[in-house]
Amino acid sequence: MGSLATAAVAALLFLSFSAGSLGTALADERFPPADEEALIDIINTGMTAQRQPGLIVGIWIPGRGSLVRAFGTSDLASNAPMQIDDHVRIASITKTFTGVATLQLVDDGRLSLDDVLSNYLEGVDSGNRITIRHLLSMTSGIYDFTSDDEFLKDFTDNPLMSFAPQDVLDILKRHKPDFGPSEKVSYCDTNYILLGMIVEKVTSEPVQTTITEKILKPLGLGHTSFPIAPAIPEPFAHGYYAGEDGKGEFKDYTATNPAVGWTAGAMISTLEDLRAWAKALATGALLTPATHAEQMKFGTITTKPLYVGYGLGIGNFGGLLGHNGAIFGYTTAMFYWPDADAIVVLAGNQASNFSNATTEIAIQLAEHLFPSRIK
Repeated sequence: MGSLATAAVAALLFLSFSAGSLGTALADERFPPADEEALIDIINTGMTAQRQPGLIVGIWIPGRGSLVRAFGTSDLASNAPMQIDDHVRIASITKTFTGVATLQLVDDGRLSLDDVLSNYLEGVDSGNRITIRHLLSMTSGIYDFTSDDEFLKDFTDNPLMSFAPQDVLDILKRHKPDFGPSEKVSYCDTNYILLGMIVEKVTSEPVQTTITEKILKPLGLGHTSFPIAPAIPEPFAHGYYAGEDGKGEFKDYTATNPAVGWTAGAMISTLEDLRAWAKALATGALLTPATHAEQMKFGTITTKPLYVGYGLGIGNFGGLLGHNGAIFGYTTAMFYWPDADAIVVLAGNQASNFSNATTEIAIQLAEHLFPSRIK
């Protein structure tokens, strides 16, 4: 559900080339042959290095070209090919929806970025000092529940395990905060579970209803959903887990309990919907200019070998704006490059909860397309 901080600093590998199935649903002009060949080489190299059975890729640069293809296998049991309209779990890209839903409540005057956590939830250490802004910006210092050994074992052994937001609060009782509010930026899934609980308390409705009515419907994201059951809408790519290092036996982890990731990682989407969301998110389409300006104030996670910062529910990877995600079976990356109005979206179907596969490939693609401009 996490791994934003480590995704940008992983090694970039180049290995092999193979053919992918051409997406025909989108009519954007293709890249020139030499560019397309280089991009496909990077993609297939990354798939081999990262042991991705399948990968869905969309790259759109107005005036320059596009590449929209599905590569490899969706279902290892039947050998069915990956398709560009397959649904996938988008993992921590969910945080971008939770973040915008929270900021919309700020715009509506129902929340303030300076409100403290203890106004809405009791029993969290430093809750009287942690603000909505701290939660959104990953500066709260709260312990990340996904690091808890007992949680990790239980979820790995049974991805359909029973779980609820209250279980996150129970895990927090076993751990002290990692640091004090505002001391640094540290990526943490717990922040966005707490934001989901706050959104529900303020709106008096399920968070999936708020996200659907306030974000998905206005933007026409008809293939994006916040599930409350393990099933994925058809067509979908099967998701596989091959151990924490990705080198083990492939196990089908398509079915997981969405309540585990919840507002930090439960949502499902498609390539085309993520294309639309990437730009809407980065340009503040659903927020007031003032709130969008707050959203885009990035705190630094690292500067080497690539700058990685976190705003209010949005990341900055060397100038690429968006988010990545990982959860059992699925790894995703969604970025918008403002200078060129460019969008890069990838979804792979082999991951642990901390995989970086699609982010590494996306950064390689961006470095090829924008030499010396991704820093």
